[in-house]
Amino acid sequence: MAQGAKRDLFIKIFFLFFFYTFSLILYRIELILHYICDDSVHRKSDVVVCIAQLHMFHRAMIELICLFFRLGQSNTGFLFLRLDCRNFSMDSVGVNVIETAALGRPFQLGMLYDCRKDALIPGITLWDKEQLQQSIRAHPQINTGLSVTASDSIEEKSHLMNIDGSLKLSLLSGLVNVSGAAKYLSDTKKSFKQQRLTLHYHSTTRFEALTMNHLASGNIGYYEVFDNDTATHVVTAVLYGANACFVFDREVSSDEDKSTVEGEVKAAFEKLKGISIGAQIDLNMNENQKTAVQKFSCMFYGDFQLPSNPASFEDALRGFADLPKLLGDNKELAVPLRVWLYPLDKLHSSAAKLQKEIHTSLIRNLESVIECLNITEMKCSDLLKDAPSLAFAGFRNKIMHMKQNCSAYKLSLMKKLGSLLPKIRGDVEKETALIDLLRHHDECPFTGRDLEQWMKEKETESLTIKSLLRQLNDSGVKVEDNLDEILMDLDVENVVSYTFTSFEWPDVLLSKQKAFHSLTAKDNNDGNAPDPEQKTVFTTNVKMTMRRNLTIFKNLIKSNTCKSTKFIVASKEMKNLPGSCILLYENGSEEATCFTPPLKPACSVSEHITSDRVVITVSPSGPATEELRLLYKMKEGKDWKYQSVLQGQSPVTLTDLRPDTEYEVRCAAVGKLNYTVDGDVIRVTTHPNKSREV
Repeated sequence: MAQGAKRDLFIKIFFLFFFYTFSLILYRIELILHYICDDSVHRKSDVVVCIAQLHMFHRAMIELICLFFRLGQSNTGFLFLRLDCRNFSMDSVGVNVIETAALGRPFQLGMLYDCRKDALIPGITLWDKEQLQQSIRAHPQINTGLSVTASDSIEEKSHLMNIDGSLKLSLLSGLVNVSGAAKYLSDTKKSFKQQRLTLHYHSTTRFEALTMNHLASGNIGYYEVFDNDTATHVVTAVLYGANACFVFDREVSSDEDKSTVEGEVKAAFEKLKGISIGAQIDLNMNENQKTAVQKFSCMFYGDFQLPSNPASFEDALRGFADLPKLLGDNKELAVPLRVWLYPLDKLHSSAAKLQKEIHTSLIRNLESVIECLNITEMKCSDLLKDAPSLAFAGFRNKIMHMKQNCSAYKLSLMKKLGSLLPKIRGDVEKETALIDLLRHHDECPFTGRDLEQWMKEKETESLTIKSLLRQLNDSGVKVEDNLDEILMDLDVENVVSYTFTSFEWPDVLLSKQKAFHSLTAKDNNDGNAPDPEQKTVFTTNVKMTMRRNLTIFKNLIKSNTCKSTKFIVASKEMKNLPGSCILLYENGSEEATCFTPPLKPACSVSEHITSDRVVITVSPSGPATEELRLLYKMKEGKDWKYQSVLQGQSPVTLTDLRPDTEYEVRCAAVGKLNYTVDGDVIRVTTHPNKSREV
């Protein structure tokens, strides 16, 4: 044998021995790792990943040995082997084992899972039942946790249920259907007037995992699974236990004192925070705590089967004390809480795989969009319960339309998101599709900026209207919807209405949203459409006008002496009178006139003063003045005398006055319904008798 051939044979034998020995060492390490796990679930998950990586490296070594024999004595083959060994690294066989929340879904060891859709694949498996039950590793995993939160945001709920960003996005898009305690995720506050506290109980019992015997290529029973593109991962480990969420809600009425409510919520919060796991729960409460919790209702979401759902705070505490018993004597009623998913493409190259995960920043942005829409819907719900919405259909309809538009847009957005996620994760579409979705959102009439501005304006309008209604109600006036019935009442001669005039005005943002939905339905986006700006209806000047009209209206009520005059509050669109006006319906007529008070009259004293008379110069009356009066009295007197001033009459002489006496004089303009506007008082002193002039 040539010297070179001997050298090549020696090298081949050396590499063969090295690979075989190293593979045996890896196998021993795998076995040792199965027995060194402690009680930490995170340590176990690390071991699962480590075992998977060692297994893949072990398989690679075996494949290299097989390749060596297939290549035989070929120098070319040996060169290929050397190059392949030189390029080999742990990165090339690294395994991305995914840990995720079960969320009440019926996970089992060996079950297949599609990470593109975050969906279980029932009825298909890699092993038969007997193979699957062999050599399963099970360890006790006893752990219990308790937390209390007052937040109801998507972020806080996801943190409470230990949900990662990718699964959170699948939840938001509607890809995942949950059950048990995870139903808490869909229970959102309906109102900002709702105080909420959540008591979360978390317990783990045992950890189960498959072994390398299952994952070895020779032990897989159904290889056809790899070719049907239905699954990307297989469940290789399950952490069992149970979650429970006690959700306490308290409705806050508008007339309740804010500090009192905050004190009661704090007392309830401290009672919940004082609960200790494993200790006897103290159901006794002091008077402050009893007062605080009696207004709380309770909703239970759990992986436990309670004998009855708790309705009150005290019922919930009793139910909480019994939770550990409800898992069964041997914890046999525990459910999957967390699972570990092993990629199928590491078992067979033809298997489908998760190609792409969604970037964290995109997840946060999409979460923020949906959170903003949820907040807008909640604010709309609050406004719909307020007095302005209950009293006026025009105001109520705008709020209702905004709520419906946001709900429809959110559903449309979630549907698009649910369609895109599997395609992006499977690399059918690029992640830029989500960027385009967000960009399209930023250009539509549902941006956070537009919604926040619109809601702020409507909340301001509601507060203004509510203040006016409260003062009108204090004057004994109510909102009337059926004006025709009042006008037909023979006992009513005149109807005076404080009328809100702007509720029916077109709303720019609502119009944009309507057009947006129409264009979306037609899949036709007109980029050249005009973009009018949203204008505030209740400007400072408009609110001042409404306040002035309120003063006039209340003065009309005070000055009214006719029982046949009825005062009401109503709404009617009047584009030339923003805010409000006072409408007058006379003698049952349906034609209303806008009540205008007379202008403030003015008068002055001329130089013609004697001991018993004074000449007064009166300014011309305004168009709303039906009668002009000149009133006078002695300064020390109480009763005013008056004489009517004819149209165009000026000056006017006051006679039969006392000599050497100071008088107070003023003009009064009388309008419709005897509404009187007084002028400023002037003072004049008559001359003594001896100074009488002709």
